[in-house]
Amino acid sequence: MKIKKQTIAVAGTGYWGKNLVRNFFNLSVLHTLCDTNNDTITNFMVQYPSVAGEDSFNKVLANPEIKGIAIATPAATHAGMVRDAILAGKDVYVEKPLCLSEKEGI
Repeated sequence: MKIKKQTIAVAGTGYWGKNLVRNFFNLSVLHTLCDTNNDTITNFMVQYPSVAGEDSFNKVLANPEIKGIAIATPAATHAGMVRDAILAGKDVYVEKPLCLSEKEGI
């Protein structure tokens, strides 16, 4: 049996992000949840005490233990966050849309 490591972060824990948090946690791979709302982080920490909470996306990007990031933030933020995550060497899953214009997708 291969031991799973907690290497995934979820950025954005709102409408759809909460489902990603639950599913990655159930797969035993959730390392960190990231949200700009500290009250939201606190509430998730009660439900998922073994997971780290972070309000800084840049700290998530800088964490070498995090190998992949699922992005479920407002659509207008996707292109920049995806670009930053890729440049930080992270694997990325992003909720649709990837970007809001063709120019952002280049």
